[in-house]
Amino acid sequence: MSDLNTDEQVDVDDDASTSDYPAWMSQLPDEYKKDEYGKGYKTMGEFYKTHKGLRAKIDKMPKAPEKASEYEFADPDEESGIKVDPNAKKWFSKTAFKLKMPKEMAEEFYTEYSEFAGNLLKSRDEQMKKELEKSDELMHGEWGEDFDTNMKYVEKAIDDLGGDELREVLEKAGIDNHPAILKAFKQVGFEHKDDTIKEGVVTGPSKEWTLLDEYPSMKDL
Repeated sequence: MSDLNTDEQVDVDDDASTSDYPAWMSQLPDEYKKDEYGKGYKTMGEFYKTHKGLRAKIDKMPKAPEKASEYEFADPDEESGIKVDPNAKKWFSKTAFKLKMPKEMAEEFYTEYSEFAGNLLKSRDEQMKKELEKSDELMHGEWGEDFDTNMKYVEKAIDDLGGDELREVLEKAGIDNHPAILKAFKQVGFEHKDDTIKEGVVTGPSKEWTLLDEYPSMKDL
């Protein structure tokens, strides 16, 4: 009698191993029958209703476009003074598509970032402008009456070394009026002044400058 009770107790224990889980989970594959996730739903109907609602919410969520070209990024207003590089817009489209960013999210992020980056550049340009103005005052104070003459040497050096191309590079970099640049080019223009400066005009050289003019000792080589 006791043996029978023992066997029955074993069977009860085996069944009890799944008693903490809802009965509907017994219909699931073995690997899911003891999944803690399903334990929170008392009936299959409750489970279905919940997940149907979640699915509906997911379907309504913004989705990434099928093509990167479908993003529509608006540039800042002209009044803001913020300019956006066209290449930056292409890069943003490509990157947003790669990250599967929803259209509305990507476009809003682009607008916010453009304004942030643009304001940052404007602030930098304004600071650089102030520094250059201060630089101009500094050079006037250092060169005094020789300022105009020294500036002619600067222009001559730039013309000889690179002309308009070099001048454009210096201007774009914002260093065309930097004290160190002005002093360097003034020295170059002065040391190679085989032309003359008259009435505010730099005239051409009387003869072509060669390396021998700078290093006469090379004539003996």
